[in-house]
Amino acid sequence: MMEDQVPASMDKHLDVLQINGNGGLLLGASSLTGRYWLGSLWYYTNPERAPEVDKCTAGVQLEAGVRDASWVDTQRVLVGLDTGGAALWELQDENKLFGMISSANEHDNMVSSVSVNSDASQFVTASYDHTIKVWNPDLTSLYTYKAHSDIVWDVQCHPTEPALFLSCSQDGKTVLWDSRESKPATLIGKCTPGFSPTCVRWQPSARNMYAVGDEGGNICLQDLRAVVEKTVTYQPHNRFVTRLAFSPERPNLLASVSEDCGTVVATTNASSADVLYKSTGHTDFVCGLAWQTGDRLLTSSWDGRIIQHVIGTSGVNGGPEVKVNGDIEVDEQPGSNPS
Repeated sequence: MMEDQVPASMDKHLDVLQINGNGGLLLGASSLTGRYWLGSLWYYTNPERAPEVDKCTAGVQLEAGVRDASWVDTQRVLVGLDTGGAALWELQDENKLFGMISSANEHDNMVSSVSVNSDASQFVTASYDHTIKVWNPDLTSLYTYKAHSDIVWDVQCHPTEPALFLSCSQDGKTVLWDSRESKPATLIGKCTPGFSPTCVRWQPSARNMYAVGDEGGNICLQDLRAVVEKTVTYQPHNRFVTRLAFSPERPNLLASVSEDCGTVVATTNASSADVLYKSTGHTDFVCGLAWQTGDRLLTSSWDGRIIQHVIGTSGVNGGPEVKVNGDIEVDEQPGSNPS
């Protein structure tokens, strides 16, 4: 990995957007052009300054595209790369750099998703090679799981139970894993027949609630203890759902982004989901999604922009704030309920 200086420019494809415990913003960008795909990591103590290169707190050029990242704590971040590698980086704020702590390259294809368990004692990675790997914090592998028969799009560790995580795959399966068991995988079924799941998220305030997005734009909310008939399904998008995020402060709010360029926030409960907010401010695939506060949402896209969305407490909101090269503008298209 190249780590001699902060990169001179920001790659356009903003795939990763994560907020750490101090409120700082991590961006993961990829070039996706040329013979070799490169990537970069950027950290902003003040998220309002992203994506300006000269306002970053730290940055590093990578020799591979960034597919996903997850904070381990406020200084260390786990990164998944399109080479099949995973790397652990640490912020070195005094010289505006990231320093690499450890790395491993054991997947045979792109790493599609990474997750850190609730006590940071284990990391989980998923890959296009159909496998899931569980790692020690020093990136020595513990287990390799092969329950899926196609691309594993997403893995998500449980917010309070260190041994539990979810996975979903192009093979149509959503699986609950318990690494303490000799047979750790439990198939938890399909939510929308005919569509493969693409992303999964646990609801932070409920031990058994989770959400699944799929390639048709549908989102399913389900309780692990409930029968299938109690599943709540709605369709806020018309293409591949790329990422989901429950608000940590208002866990009944579920945000989703998609390849249809849309951002949607819905209010959810055990029996219904109602769209509260919708934006089409991006002009390309939306891949990065993170809650900054209980009512403020950040998204990033392959259009090279970061958009701030302010979600109200009731009713439909006005347009999101659009941040382009550090300047705040107001999107001319207001949010509205879909018809």
